[in-house]
Amino acid sequence: MNLPPSLSRLLLGPDPERHSAIGLTLLVSALYLVNSVQIVAAVSVGYASAVLAPYLLAFMLTGAVLFYGLLRSGLSQRWSDPNLVVVQSIYCAFAVSLGYLTVGLYFRGVVLTFMPVILLPSQFALPPRRIRQLTTAMFLLLVGTTLVNWYVNPSEPEVVGDILRCTYVTVILVAVCAVAQRVSVSRHEMKLKSEALAIALSKVEHMAAHDQLTGLINRHRMHEVLDKEWHRLQRQARPTTLIMMDLDHFKRVNDTLGHQVGDEVLKRFAMLADTYLRDADVVSRWGGEEFLVFCPDTSADQALIALNRLREQVHVRPFLQSHPDLQITFSAGLATLRPSESMANAIERADQALYQAKEAGRDRFMQSP
Repeated sequence: MNLPPSLSRLLLGPDPERHSAIGLTLLVSALYLVNSVQIVAAVSVGYASAVLAPYLLAFMLTGAVLFYGLLRSGLSQRWSDPNLVVVQSIYCAFAVSLGYLTVGLYFRGVVLTFMPVILLPSQFALPPRRIRQLTTAMFLLLVGTTLVNWYVNPSEPEVVGDILRCTYVTVILVAVCAVAQRVSVSRHEMKLKSEALAIALSKVEHMAAHDQLTGLINRHRMHEVLDKEWHRLQRQARPTTLIMMDLDHFKRVNDTLGHQVGDEVLKRFAMLADTYLRDADVVSRWGGEEFLVFCPDTSADQALIALNRLREQVHVRPFLQSHPDLQITFSAGLATLRPSESMANAIERADQALYQAKEAGRDRFMQSP
């Protein structure tokens, strides 16, 4: 049953992820209240002890307020068991035991049947070991309650009946414990599989968006970034510059030193570009030895400052420790996005400026008019 949003926030709090746990605790609190009314009615007709009933009522009403208050206020978040599953289960078991001592002889079997029901929520929140410990605690409490009853009510020698009732409830406890453990194990396995699937999907998404060699975003992902940024610029115009960079004489490196060294050069250059360009700049491997950089809120002059900083680092020798004599340079073309201009057109202008830089002698930057 779905509650109206305002009532849901009032009863269950503002965090939707906590609604399930708080809602279950609220249901238990309601059951405490219902059972309290039944105990009062049972006392009035002589089916429950008028001496023990006040203690049972105080115990149940305290539980109804205490646990709901702890979860609803968020105080339980400070503990290792934020939903208080174990504590609430033990508390309920004590309430059943006290109820067993309070009601008349012919109603004790009915009261004891509540004991296995207490285990049911644990299958969704506790590991198998905790479920076994909780079952053991309930069994010991069941035996202890029976012994206390023999001591408190020596005039009711229902030893055989009490043993049969305990045996019956114990069998149900063991059965529920076995099912709860199985559900808990299945839930844990499903959680592990879900986590593994989430990790695998994350890896696939990363591989689909990034260049495997350099770790930079790839051309496909860069198109997505540019499309998103273009729509943002239509709402709020800001200076934006695109940079097309290309390694000079890269084919010569591959031909003379081999493709493995060429790959090392690409990775080293990508690392330097990602490090020494601005944090806001988006660097991508556009293809081969070409790199496209998106510079938001950046004029061409500001982009040139970042490019010169990168060039200083590229000129530092050795560029590769394994080949200290290898010298690498790069050329770049810049294009500042015009009002209402498409990204594709700006990229084309940056590419033309790069071509001009190559024609002018390489190791230099040219700006598109």
